[in-house]
Amino acid sequence: MTTKWDLTFLYQGYNDPQIDKDLEKAEQLADELAIYREKIVSGDLSSKKLKKVFKQVENIRELTTRAGSYGYLLFAQETTNEHHKTLYGKIQQRITDISNKLIWAYLEISKMPEDVASGYLSSPDLGNYHHYIEVSRLNKPYLLSEPEEKILNMKNLVGANAWNNLYDEYTAAFQFEIKIKGEKKILSPGEMLPLFRDPNSSVREEVFKKYYQKYADNSIPITHCFNNIWKDHGQNIELRNYPDTMTIAHVRNQTEEAIVTTMMEVIRKNYDLVQDYYKAKAKLLGQGKKIMGSDLYAPIGKDIKYSWEEARSIVLEAYLEFDNDIGELAKGLFDRNLIDSEVRKTKMTGAFCSATTPNIDPVIHMSFNGTPDSVSTLAHEMGHGIHDLIAGRNQTILNYHPPLVVAETASVFGEQILIKKLLKTMKDDEAKLKLIASQLEDAIVTISRQTMYVFWEKECHELGARRNLSAQEMGELWDNFVSEAYGDAVNFLPEQTWNWSTIPHFILTRFYCYAYSFGMLFVLGLYQKYLEQGKSFIPKYKEILSAGGSQFPVNLASSVGLDITTPEFWQAGFDYLKKLLNEFQELVNKQD
Repeated sequence: MTTKWDLTFLYQGYNDPQIDKDLEKAEQLADELAIYREKIVSGDLSSKKLKKVFKQVENIRELTTRAGSYGYLLFAQETTNEHHKTLYGKIQQRITDISNKLIWAYLEISKMPEDVASGYLSSPDLGNYHHYIEVSRLNKPYLLSEPEEKILNMKNLVGANAWNNLYDEYTAAFQFEIKIKGEKKILSPGEMLPLFRDPNSSVREEVFKKYYQKYADNSIPITHCFNNIWKDHGQNIELRNYPDTMTIAHVRNQTEEAIVTTMMEVIRKNYDLVQDYYKAKAKLLGQGKKIMGSDLYAPIGKDIKYSWEEARSIVLEAYLEFDNDIGELAKGLFDRNLIDSEVRKTKMTGAFCSATTPNIDPVIHMSFNGTPDSVSTLAHEMGHGIHDLIAGRNQTILNYHPPLVVAETASVFGEQILIKKLLKTMKDDEAKLKLIASQLEDAIVTISRQTMYVFWEKECHELGARRNLSAQEMGELWDNFVSEAYGDAVNFLPEQTWNWSTIPHFILTRFYCYAYSFGMLFVLGLYQKYLEQGKSFIPKYKEILSAGGSQFPVNLASSVGLDITTPEFWQAGFDYLKKLLNEFQELVNKQD
């Protein structure tokens, strides 16, 4: 039996008066800070007083983040509920107004002269905020005046944020009419996606066609959403004078363009892993050297189904066997009803873990369907929750959230822990084949495919900033990048050209997807260290989680002896995966 989260630890309901009280309190605290205007940038504020400013900003963030998270979570659990939509919109507006009252402080911290900044950065009073100051100053070359920043902040409500909300609400309401074993069914997106892995090939093909055709049939509003995202980002690039369309992502991720470029090029050079894997899978499925596009996720071997209770037990045992402290944190997320795993018709598709503040429990959103992939998703999102809880022990809200490129550390590591546990139970080649296939497909989707997404997204942003792109153009660009990644290994269905329109990350956050690639390859490096060092590595791993967002990714890596600036680091992840591929190919050949 699946579970539904209990959000009453945040508020009692959409009409709880405490929501307005918290936002009013946050606004009052923001107004009070105005007495410090022009004193930060000039250096006239002592370190002790600046620390008080940071503390007050954190109090404001605690209140606004609590309300904002609650509004979003209600919307995610039922996207068509008018009460939830109204509340979420109202909260977004209020938070924007409050944020505008604090823009001056952020600008002063970011733009202060070097001598003033170095004084604050050398002060022990501000030790916990040194990284926040450094990260804020990464944006110094791209910041505008306070009135301009306020306008851009307000524009987001009817700009990128509005198009994101429309896309989520519109696509979550899709219904798919499909025949399965002669029975006509009306399914939601959350009910369709598990069928991509249905044991029956004809069902998979029908599901793929119906799923992507639905997006094709709704191409006008969807294409409009995408084009407005391209335009909105293009305006921001021009207004802020970013040197490259991806600069905003590198600054957000606290990493350097050269590191990301090196990683992406190494991934591109290893597309042969994708092609060789699917050729081997095609052989295993009796399809020669070219697999059908609807069979990319075809299950191998016997179909396995897990109950929610079995999934809970497997994931919890895996974490407890790895480390008792980490396992107890996972147990608490289950015990406190912090996981919404039900499949519901108007529930937002996908899975995520929402971390609110260091003082508030994270919650997990997913639609559990009993497949091995769903069990892996549970372990993945549980990892996020564990990361949040450990970071929350030592960090404040200003340095709590890790940048996206290392935000996947505990989640992907959690999947590796799960796989290690499952391997212990494997007694025959078929079971081992199934598990290795799962590992390789997860790596392909998380590393190679996500990077392919970024290449496509960058091209669309550069073209779409100047003119509207038709759905056909976006589809043709998509097919070109897909062809490069998959080569001659896959016979894609015509409907799969619309795959680009089904991916919410393009709408949600610019160049979000390379964080997945970075995160998994980073974790493969960490995991190999764990395999070398055993239990003695766990304290180092927990230190990385404990850091939250208080260190740059390059420094987190160097703390365990990894150098992410070199191509060799990124290639090492592929060397590990290619060993798995060789083992998979040998097992496939034994099936003949």
